[in-house]
Amino acid sequence: MPRLIWPLLAALLLGACASKPEESPERTEAAQYREAQSAMDSNNYLTAIDRLKELEARFPYGRYAEQAQLDLIYAHFRSQEYPETVVAAQRFMRSYPAHPRLDYALYMQGLANFYMERSFFDSFMTTDKSARDLTSATDSFEDFERLVTRFPDSEYAPDARSRMVFIRNEMARHELHVARYYARRGAYIAAINRAQYVVQHYQRTPLVPEALAIMTAGYQRLDQPELAAKSRRILQDNYPDSGYLDKDGEVDLAWWPNEHKGLLSLLTFDLL
Repeated sequence: MPRLIWPLLAALLLGACASKPEESPERTEAAQYREAQSAMDSNNYLTAIDRLKELEARFPYGRYAEQAQLDLIYAHFRSQEYPETVVAAQRFMRSYPAHPRLDYALYMQGLANFYMERSFFDSFMTTDKSARDLTSATDSFEDFERLVTRFPDSEYAPDARSRMVFIRNEMARHELHVARYYARRGAYIAAINRAQYVVQHYQRTPLVPEALAIMTAGYQRLDQPELAAKSRRILQDNYPDSGYLDKDGEVDLAWWPNEHKGLLSLLTFDLL
């Protein structure tokens, strides 16, 4: 009896294996890239990032490798993952230094640095970015400068130039923010130095008139009448209608501290 059971069991097992459906073959590179594109088209960028990374891992030298890296830059940016955008752009430029879309990668790196300092609360309130550390803004300016220098005819060059103007204004505003702080603390030499930096390095920005006014007031406070007169004359000659000049042509800074500061002013940083 047992001799008959074993052949029967073997036959049943073979039949079960034969009737088991075949496993689906692994997705091809093209199919996987289509999945990533479908996620991007649906604005599902986090899913797209996962699909693109998987595609790169499976087919690092495939026909979609270059485009996958470009798509990763865009997907990270649209997901507001700005540090990851910079990393992805730098990786692409290292991998394909002669790629025809190198200008795009450089532009996206600049954009990511441009938005790097935005915080969650910026969408709900107005904040003065000039008072912050501007390291990312400086990096963004350098990215855009490289773009317009290397690819002056790029489709991204006009926007890069516009953003460079904005960043320069922010940098100048940052310097004046510090200059005002020093002036309110009575550190007039430091305030003058910051204002001079604006005049020398940000001549095309609208912050120059205030910088000259700070220099004039600072030299007056330091009892340097010749230097004060020189700064005022430059302000009068180049910006005769400036709001920092009164009707008599004298410098007028509404926020400039009184010569004799009280204890309350020192304790409240001139806010009261």
